[in-house]
Amino acid sequence: MRFVVDARYGGPEPSGIGNYVRGIGSRLPALSPDDRFRFWVRPRAAPIATLPNAEHVRVRAVPAGLATLLWPARLDALAPEDVFHGPANILGFGLPCPAVVTVHDVMWLEHLEWCQPRPYLRPVSRAYYTTGILRALRLADRILTVSQASADAIVRVEPGAHGRVVVTPNACEAHFRAPESRDDARREAARALGFDEPYFLVVGQNQPSKAHDVAVRAFAEAGLSRHRLVLVQRLEPGRGLHRLVRELGIERRVSFASSLPLSGLVAAYQSADALVQPSLAEGFGLPALEAMASGCPVAASDIPPLREVLGGSGLLSAPGDASALAGNLRRLAEEPTLLGELRERGLERAKAFSWDRSAALTLDVYRDVVARPRRVAA
Repeated sequence: MRFVVDARYGGPEPSGIGNYVRGIGSRLPALSPDDRFRFWVRPRAAPIATLPNAEHVRVRAVPAGLATLLWPARLDALAPEDVFHGPANILGFGLPCPAVVTVHDVMWLEHLEWCQPRPYLRPVSRAYYTTGILRALRLADRILTVSQASADAIVRVEPGAHGRVVVTPNACEAHFRAPESRDDARREAARALGFDEPYFLVVGQNQPSKAHDVAVRAFAEAGLSRHRLVLVQRLEPGRGLHRLVRELGIERRVSFASSLPLSGLVAAYQSADALVQPSLAEGFGLPALEAMASGCPVAASDIPPLREVLGGSGLLSAPGDASALAGNLRRLAEEPTLLGELRERGLERAKAFSWDRSAALTLDVYRDVVARPRRVAA
């Protein structure tokens, strides 16, 4: 069999979908050496896998563009006996073969304003994602998703998806691990961040659903003069928050970064007093898992996906409640015993997530699709 995976998100730019594509895709060829795997990648992207049964085709079209939705079959030569895997929420028109789609969440359908901060772009985003995601939920032969919470949301939005949804959880790579030496990790973090004071860390895309403004307000309210707040934000770091930081009078204690080198990011997790993840919605919440695997406590919002990922190993507060989050930050800053307990619980919880297991589940889904009649022409 030939399995075709759209891996264009797996490029150099960090993203949750990119981590997912590489985490799953890099393991699939080794799991099934008798099958062929064809990966769509961007022109200058690194290969997803290097085994003989893995091939790559360079696709110039951007992954979240009209070509992906309207004519994906023109991007590559697909055969009726192939199985196509779209890992980025949408199912395009005109595919000649069975399709598996990973729908990470249904936020674009339920809370468009949390995903697209620019009002003038919302009509375009609504048309694109509503069409693509609903096609996936209604027509895909199988729907993968990254948490049971997301699976429940999918069925709530589209009851007809029941029975076709399979949970293949996110995971993180082995470089996210507890430090051999906390002193060495602190020195590496200080080099990457430019200071050596204690700090709380926020990691994630700078968009409304992540509620980074709540983290800023909570940090200000907590009144922890020894600490800093570091926000590593993909896409336009600080957009919409610089003014808030100035109004709260904490500009000297808040830092923004668009990215860190991998070694710096790992050290930042390992050395932070906690990761702060105040999201209003998530499909999974990968920074929380990366933090736990790195021995970093987590203070997060009490929403189903983060409850599921943390499994009782972090501090939770109501989404949007800056005062409650501030109380948890004060506890983390003032109770070293609590920090140690959360580190140990988080390290144990992180062991429950594995790219190897999720890749094996994905391959099982591919094979199940092959064994069953195709639902409808896509």
